[in-house]
Amino acid sequence: MSWTVYLTRKAHKQLKKLPQSVQDLTDLAVEDLEAEGINPTGWDTLKTDEDEYRLRLNYRYRLRYRVTDEQVLEIEVFYIGHRREAYR
Repeated sequence: MSWTVYLTRKAHKQLKKLPQSVQDLTDLAVEDLEAEGINPTGWDTLKTDEDEYRLRLNYRYRLRYRVTDEQVLEIEVFYIGHRREAYR
């Protein structure tokens, strides 16, 4: 079974403003999230809250997401950006 991954409106706007290399990494990360679920292999992930996770895209950029419904296998990406703002 594959997971459904969707970006919030805010995350989509943040993604458009990022460099192309980070956008490409984000696409790869989302594909792996869809295929493997909340802890894809090959990515540095960390559980930050009850249902929230952080995925490290590269040394500067982070992708934050939460599991919205585990029965339906849905993941919501709510932040994509620089690490200095990722935890505020």
